[in-house]
Amino acid sequence: MRFIFADYVLDTDRRELRRGPDLVAVAPQAFDLLHFLIRNRHRVVSKDDLITAIWRRRVVSDSALTTRINVARNAIGDSAGRQRTIKTLPRRGFRFVGPVREEQTSGHEADATSFSGSGRHAVSLPEAPSIAVLTFKNLSDDRELAFFADGVTEDVLTELSSLRWLRVTKRNWSSFAHNNRPIDVSQAGYEPDVRYVLEGSVRRAERRIRATCRLTEATTGTFLWGQRFERNLVDAFAVQDEIARAAAIAVATAIVRAEQRRAVSKLPVDLDAWEAYQRGMWHMSKCDAAENQSARIFFQRRIFSEMTIAEGCALSEPLVRKAISLDQDDTEARSRLALAALLKGDLEDAVSEADQVLSVNEGCAGALGVKGAALVYSGKRDEGRRALRQYLKLSPRDPARPIRLSQVATSLYLDANYQEAAITARHVVRQYPTHPIAYRWLAASLGQLGLTEEARDALRTLQTISPSSFEMYIRQRPKYCSVEYAPMLEGLRKAGWRE
Repeated sequence: MRFIFADYVLDTDRRELRRGPDLVAVAPQAFDLLHFLIRNRHRVVSKDDLITAIWRRRVVSDSALTTRINVARNAIGDSAGRQRTIKTLPRRGFRFVGPVREEQTSGHEADATSFSGSGRHAVSLPEAPSIAVLTFKNLSDDRELAFFADGVTEDVLTELSSLRWLRVTKRNWSSFAHNNRPIDVSQAGYEPDVRYVLEGSVRRAERRIRATCRLTEATTGTFLWGQRFERNLVDAFAVQDEIARAAAIAVATAIVRAEQRRAVSKLPVDLDAWEAYQRGMWHMSKCDAAENQSARIFFQRRIFSEMTIAEGCALSEPLVRKAISLDQDDTEARSRLALAALLKGDLEDAVSEADQVLSVNEGCAGALGVKGAALVYSGKRDEGRRALRQYLKLSPRDPARPIRLSQVATSLYLDANYQEAAITARHVVRQYPTHPIAYRWLAASLGQLGLTEEARDALRTLQTISPSSFEMYIRQRPKYCSVEYAPMLEGLRKAGWRE
């Protein structure tokens, strides 16, 4: 059956949602929710109706239900604010509104494939990255664990589908995931629109659950990331949600890093809009004045070369506001507005903008990082550290991680906890030896502790690896961190620095 509305076609035989000729990424649960609402569009659907039909009477919180509804809305160009297609009726439920035309599909049509006579596609990858999630394997004979594995797969799909820059493909991968042979991931590259493949497995030992995930590049079979997640099986649904969220966050970060490596390996003239954005983010993560200027060039190129996607507007407020005008519901773009306010020195506005993002997506790491930094510079350092640590927990591989770790060191230094500040800064420079920010806090902390020789070594390293950063942050005074300037100089002078 096909349901045709506005520019969209929901095909229940193929389990596909299309907008015109384009396939729209939508998680299985969101697809089922859309189908149920459309099929029952003649009436208001209650929360209990949805829980019975979609979640099979599983306990679902209001916030989780709202999130799934908003994922479905986003898939069809709707939003919680506009509610043009999916209406929320307070204390009553939800209703799909608007004209819908139904078409029957033949079995032949539903089973048709787009493979050529040779059995393979000439793969043409999309600009933005895309991923296929294979059904997680149950490595035991426990039937209940099979349901758990399916649940983890579904929740990972849902989490990844909430990332607006990532296309989650809607292919049936069961033939890959349920046989006993090793998966030939490069086969996934024969399906259109797939750049990455995620596979996983679950096993149980008494009351312990272990989920193992592996991310691979589809066209080459190159291994990119893998991780084990182990939890005590107290509440199966809570553990399932926790593993799925942790896996999705790690996968998203690994994909971003892989995309940045792809962009850096290309000549600037060969970059498309998405790659220009990733190249800009790579430059921006260096925290160097010259690198920031390079980043700005790539970000501008992104916004002017592809005016339908918002993420590429990161460094200047006009570009950020242009991005938001292109996509009002993009929380990542709105988190950039919080960042723009922080870089201007408008700390109160930065916290306010970040809070707006977090009210919609409490797990937006970018907003948490900006909020934490703004609170630190506002004098609310305990609260700022809590937000920064939340960010660090959510983003173990984010390119901005060394910046946020350095801001934890900054907050400890401003609290006159020079010992802990030095320990934190040492940790950062060991992990990120070419990243400049932590070196000045290491030098200042050591100066305050009277360890002048080690402090001078840190200063010399900073001036060697990033002279423009030294100029930008020490000889000049950025607006957003003016509160730290005088205390920092005091420590640097004790370390032997002379203006």
